[in-house]
Amino acid sequence: MVKLSEFSCNRFYSHLDPDISLKDHLAGVGRLCREYAKRAGLSEKVVKCAELMGKCHDLAKYTTYFQEHLRGRKVPGDLYKHSRLSAVLASWIINKKLNDDLLPLFAFICIDSHHGNLKSLSKVKNIIKTIDNPILMKQVESIKKNLHIISRELDELELSEVCDFIKNFNIYIPESKNILNRAAVKLEFDTKLKHDDHQIWRYFYTLLLLFSCLIDADKKDAGRVSQINFSWHEDLNADIVTRYINENLRSRDLSEINRIREIISTVARSRLEEVLKRGEIPRIMSITAPTGSGKTLLGLYIALRLREELRDQRPKIIYCLPYINIIEQTYEVFKDVFSKYYGDCPLELLLKHHHLFFPTVKLTRLELPLDRILLLTESWESDVIVTTFEQLFRSIIGSRNASVKKLHNIANSILILDEVQAIPLEYWRLVKEALKNLAGHLNVRILMMTATMPILLRGGEELVPNHESIFKRLNRTKLIPQVERTVNADGFVDFFFSKWKGNSSALLVLNTIRTSKMIYRKIANRLGNRAYRMGKDDGMPDKGKIVLGYLSTSVIPKERIARIETLKNLLKKGCPVILVSTQVIEAGVDLDFDMAFRDLGPLDSIVQVAGRCNRSWRRNIGEVYIQRVVGDRGWEDSRKIYGAILPGISLKILRDIGEVPEKEISTLVERYYEEAVYRASAESSEESEKVLEKIRSLNYGELDFSLIKEEPKVPVYIEYDDYAEKLLEEFRKAIKALKDEKNLNERLKRRTTLRKIRAEMENYTIGVHQNEEKLKDLELIMENIDVRYVPREVLEAYYDKETGFKSSWESVRETAII
Repeated sequence: MVKLSEFSCNRFYSHLDPDISLKDHLAGVGRLCREYAKRAGLSEKVVKCAELMGKCHDLAKYTTYFQEHLRGRKVPGDLYKHSRLSAVLASWIINKKLNDDLLPLFAFICIDSHHGNLKSLSKVKNIIKTIDNPILMKQVESIKKNLHIISRELDELELSEVCDFIKNFNIYIPESKNILNRAAVKLEFDTKLKHDDHQIWRYFYTLLLLFSCLIDADKKDAGRVSQINFSWHEDLNADIVTRYINENLRSRDLSEINRIREIISTVARSRLEEVLKRGEIPRIMSITAPTGSGKTLLGLYIALRLREELRDQRPKIIYCLPYINIIEQTYEVFKDVFSKYYGDCPLELLLKHHHLFFPTVKLTRLELPLDRILLLTESWESDVIVTTFEQLFRSIIGSRNASVKKLHNIANSILILDEVQAIPLEYWRLVKEALKNLAGHLNVRILMMTATMPILLRGGEELVPNHESIFKRLNRTKLIPQVERTVNADGFVDFFFSKWKGNSSALLVLNTIRTSKMIYRKIANRLGNRAYRMGKDDGMPDKGKIVLGYLSTSVIPKERIARIETLKNLLKKGCPVILVSTQVIEAGVDLDFDMAFRDLGPLDSIVQVAGRCNRSWRRNIGEVYIQRVVGDRGWEDSRKIYGAILPGISLKILRDIGEVPEKEISTLVERYYEEAVYRASAESSEESEKVLEKIRSLNYGELDFSLIKEEPKVPVYIEYDDYAEKLLEEFRKAIKALKDEKNLNERLKRRTTLRKIRAEMENYTIGVHQNEEKLKDLELIMENIDVRYVPREVLEAYYDKETGFKSSWESVRETAII
């Protein structure tokens, strides 16, 4: 614990650490801001603004009020706060040194916001009116008392003009208000009246980038990692992927699917080389290729080849996917590729980042405490990052401090969006605009990959221009619509058993958790002792047993990930497997079933399920049956989940054509997208327009964008096993220890420990609809923390190890059966 006696009265400090002087912190943040802005490709004037902003961001910590507060002494009111006065000083200095209309305002907004989320232009306009308030006056007088000492430090920071401002505050503060007001009026005019989207996005990203540079630099310098840089792997190149494929995956099996994979790879690589010979790398590229055709490694190859060409810019490779389970899958593939040549594949080279991620010291060559490793990983300092769409879009269309701080590392990167069709249709327009401007203003190269490319996201250079002819060669599956009449759960199960061969594997995808559980139970009852039930039966299945599994978000994440891995191994061995699932299985999951059954839904979702059927073309043809399932009340499940428009379009198309061989599916999807864009008004989507309007008005404060529609769900922690019980105990102790800890540095360490525990607890946490009756019986894990929990001693009453959380309707049904 730091003692007050360790602080010198003749020095000024930035944090509760006697080794960090305020002057050194300001210099360090200024240096990092300049470095980040320059690396992000900003103009020299904006780079200089970033440096000045960094040097000025904590200038008001020179008040005696802040220094007293730092030493633990009571200070009246808000006099110890420092962001507002620092923002005023920075804007005045930047105006004086750079003579720019808008940069003083940009710096003011960033510094005034740097302890929270980025403020909106409209809110800042009101703040500017009050910058001559009594608090700032008193703070200036406080600095003035020690100006004879402070001036020497300001000279070293090349900020000597600040002394003049402090001495003549009453004269200069009206000038500062005028500078900021003029800038705000100009900015508002440019964004509201010019209707120049290119200019608006330039303002949007310039301000967001400056904020990113400042908050990341501030955190890293304060956390003592400002001098640590992850090493740049010069020898990381596309040949690594080629060698890996030749040594590990190149097969003597000349099956048609392997020939097609070779064709796709050869065509894409050749096309890329043609493009590179032109001398100008396209900003946006795409790979449209069938499911199971090797897009993951091909995408990595393309990115590494582009990295070679853009070596001088030292671009990062950011590989984005829609769901965490396929992130784990892709990360393991990349880790396997890189570890052949880099041994333990450290964090400096490859980073997996999502909301459940927490680094371990073993994964990095740097000998650093976890809190410092977090500062590096959270801002994506690694060469290759595997992450989610959600992480990406929160960073490029957002204002949250924690998300935006990595934006400067997204600039100049090579960005891969895999399974891009998973982006909700209502956000296609927004995503298209964001990506186009990300490429144009932040110098990002974008590669989009999918088997079903949405119309609104098409554009740029297609690296598999003959993909339609490739789709025509495929004959792995056929869609067999059975949609003339609706069926209930019993009818769906009867139909399944009429088509399923007792020794084959089958995937059944339903639209709702309720229906999926009902169907799982009915199949389990029909199979009886012939089934090995995942979650219920121990060990591995006996030979001759039919493996029956279930997946949905009612099952804890830890079990979902484990089941997918187990199923993958069983399917590769040819075991008879029946998996009943919701849509969590659709995009990107590398599972290969003999046949599939899908409740009606959007056609691209149906095609994604077909991509899990006869994926490796091991058998002649895989049947994909489509039915219309109704719930207990006779309503179609597809409409409950997707609304009427998209399932309706699918129904119309499928009714018209009957059975569809795989080679005709791409034409079908084209027709579906055209109709969907028109019927759902995707070009003028209300959801996209709302977000775009916030961007146009620089309304950062309300820009909390998420691709995931937040359902009214309550988090519930399941004490599933001994480790879950241990984690909860550690969590409660960590919360108490954090509340009791007074020392700032120790509090930061305890917060890091708490974050690690929370990340692990997410593996045992599910979301339960807020109207669920059983929630009333569950206690909070701790007072004032809105997470319920199911204790071990009553686990069976609330959680089924096969199908997950037991809803109240299940209990009613069980009682009725008894």
